[in-house]
Amino acid sequence: MLANAQARRGLTDREAAARHGWVQQTFSRWKMGSLPRQHMFASIAAFLGVSTDMVAELVEEASASTGNTKLAAAYGGVKIYGKVTDRKAGKYVFEAFNQGRKRIPEGRYAILVDTKVMEPALLVGTKAWVDPAVWPKPGNEVMVHTKGGVAWLGRLVGLVADHAEIQADGKEMTIRDVEAVHVIVLSERVATKNEK
Repeated sequence: MLANAQARRGLTDREAAARHGWVQQTFSRWKMGSLPRQHMFASIAAFLGVSTDMVAELVEEASASTGNTKLAAAYGGVKIYGKVTDRKAGKYVFEAFNQGRKRIPEGRYAILVDTKVMEPALLVGTKAWVDPAVWPKPGNEVMVHTKGGVAWLGRLVGLVADHAEIQADGKEMTIRDVEAVHVIVLSERVATKNEK
């Protein structure tokens, strides 16, 4: 939520932190999944445009999370699609579904982040919810789908006709023959077998 609100405003970590009286490193850690302390709830609520009670509730639930958060519940029982085929490039492949007629999910779906190209925003082991109904804007973390069920994970730099510019692993790349750009709206760290 913090990363999406930051991207919508076009702010750097430093700018977002300075405007709300936070330490930049603290803001960065929150985006990576650290839980804020109670005295910060009001400023976080103001930044997100939600109530302080909602922030408290979300933090409380996240601290006791078993993988089902209220935010995740808003996205229902979405199916996980895609599989990483090139971790260095953040490249995914989406198998055909719907009796082989489609490769690009139309409704909300989730991916498992199994690449480091989006760290620290999206860590390896993160489950990310993707919403095709959200219009992509520069700064959003996105899945860029092309023909044949191939997609790339990255931060959108620009979109023109059937070309998308994304940044992944600190490098920019141009994706051609773009069929869809879907915005990542929510992510959650998923416990590994060793962490359980």
